[in-house]
Amino acid sequence: MECITLEKKVMSTNDWGLIALLHEGLMERFEESSQAIEEKNNDKLSILINNSRDILTELLVTFREKDELSTNLRSLYLYTNKLITEAQIKKDPTFFRKAIDVINPIYIGFKGLELKEEPNIVSGLTYGKGILEEHNIKSGKIFQG
Repeated sequence: MECITLEKKVMSTNDWGLIALLHEGLMERFEESSQAIEEKNNDKLSILINNSRDILTELLVTFREKDELSTNLRSLYLYTNKLITEAQIKKDPTFFRKAIDVINPIYIGFKGLELKEEPNIVSGLTYGKGILEEHNIKSGKIFQG
C-alpha cells in the first residue's frame, strides 16, 4: 500500500514536491537507522545508510550549480553525510537525530514551494465498474482514448 501512495505522490506533484519527497525519504531512513542501532541490527543499518547516501547523492547532483542556494545545500548535505558516517562508526543514534534536525527545515521549505506551484499534469484512463473512464488531475486537459 505504501508503494501505491508513493507512486501517486510522485505522479501528481511538481518538481519542488519531488525534492521534498527525497528529503522526506531521507528522514525516514534516519529514523529507521536509529531503530536498527537500538536493535543492534548492523546489516539493516548498513543497507539503510547506503540508501541514505544514494538519496544524498541524488540531491547533490540535483543542486550541482554554482549559485548560492546550491552551494549552501551541498554543504548541508555533506555535513549530513558526515553525521551519518559518525553514527554508523560509533553506533550512536543521536547523530541521526542531528541529521534530521539539519534536513527537516530544508524539507519544510521545499514542501512550501510545492504548494505554491501547480502539480504536473497527470491524466490517463481508469477502470470503473465495467467501463473505461477519463481521469484528469489538472483541469482543461484530458486524455481521450
